[in-house]
Amino acid sequence: MYFMNICTWEPRDEPEVRKRREKWQWPHGVKVICEFIDLQGCRTINVVDTDTKGLIASRTAWLDILNFETFPVHPFGESKGLLKQ
Repeated sequence: MYFMNICTWEPRDEPEVRKRREKWQWPHGVKVICEFIDLQGCRTINVVDTDTKGLIASRTAWLDILNFETFPVHPFGESKGLLKQ
């Protein structure tokens, strides 16, 4: 199943978020479809293909510093075709 995460953090936490992200890797079983960082700061958006277990594993290390908006999504239009490649 595809899930979209919108992850936000406080400006004061920017250095810690950057430091952790340099070393962090996506858990086994989580396929990253896309990741974007908001160039205005303090937000990332990603879409992953995983199950509930993978979704929980991908968020666990970040719960103390990031706020998550997570919801299931389904590709359509051009995006649907790109995922088949």
